[in-house]
Amino acid sequence: MSELGKTLVVTGGGLGDTLFHLPFIRSIQQRSTGKSVVLACKKGREIRELFSEVDMVSSVLPIAQDQDVSGKADLGRLRRLTKEAGIESAFVFHKSTGIAFAMMMAGVKNRFGYFFKGSWNRFFLNKGTLTPKSVPLPAFMNHAALVMDDAGIGYDYSDVRFRQPNHVVQAAFSNLGLNENTQMVALGVNASAEFKQWGAEGYSAIAERLLKQFPGQILLFGAGDVKHVSEGILARTDNPERFIDLTTQKVPLHHSHALLQSCDFYVGNDSFGLNLAAMSSLPAVGIFIKSYHFSYSDWIKPVISSSDAITDISVDMVWEQVSKLIAK
Repeated sequence: MSELGKTLVVTGGGLGDTLFHLPFIRSIQQRSTGKSVVLACKKGREIRELFSEVDMVSSVLPIAQDQDVSGKADLGRLRRLTKEAGIESAFVFHKSTGIAFAMMMAGVKNRFGYFFKGSWNRFFLNKGTLTPKSVPLPAFMNHAALVMDDAGIGYDYSDVRFRQPNHVVQAAFSNLGLNENTQMVALGVNASAEFKQWGAEGYSAIAERLLKQFPGQILLFGAGDVKHVSEGILARTDNPERFIDLTTQKVPLHHSHALLQSCDFYVGNDSFGLNLAAMSSLPAVGIFIKSYHFSYSDWIKPVISSSDAITDISVDMVWEQVSKLIAK
């Protein structure tokens, strides 16, 4: 019998939050029934798609009222789904009192989580960890790490190896009419906020240097909300045929991941794509503003602005790190 039994991990947030918790999910998985966990999170539709073919997660419980936004959790549905799933242990990587209460009302035997001094959720976590409010960025990742430490479960930020299986990789290449042997490097033009977006001009300059020194294709990684960045890059090049633009296509999330993990390396803003690259054990150059810089993985080589203006990062600063990856 497994140590934790059937286990639920609650991240509470969207795609980015879930990725930050993958080192912990990977370790919890090894102590859970069937070496797989149940995941509860907002944006359940996208996250279910990302994990649909991966053995790390057996199922996803959608807890947001609207599954396409990281909005308010439906606590009644969370309690019901948790009880129906027969969950024995839950790791609540979220400060929500409501989520902790829902776990108790669902009859979960072991309720791990963190709480701040004076917060109400401590009453509903029978294996709670008192944590300081101020920790290094990303805060929710470091709060969760304290819970894992308290539970005596080890983890490794740089050895998550979150990857899609071969049949998903084959399908992803086939659906885009690409040869599986296509050599690629990814430019992650997506960003969680405008102030983290390095922009088309900078990426275009990096792309043009890559076209001269890298023999393969350039994968423009992102969704429709950054289509304008990809358009700016493509408008500046004389070699549009060497780009694969994901921002203008309807590509399932697990297929996007399969393409990303097939790249030689990644260059991009502080974003979902950068985190996905690091969790996939892919060398990555991360572009950060000063106040939001954090390097939790050895896979990320950071380029940091001297201020909170991302425009202070020059092309030469980024290329210095990119050229090191090309040389490997």
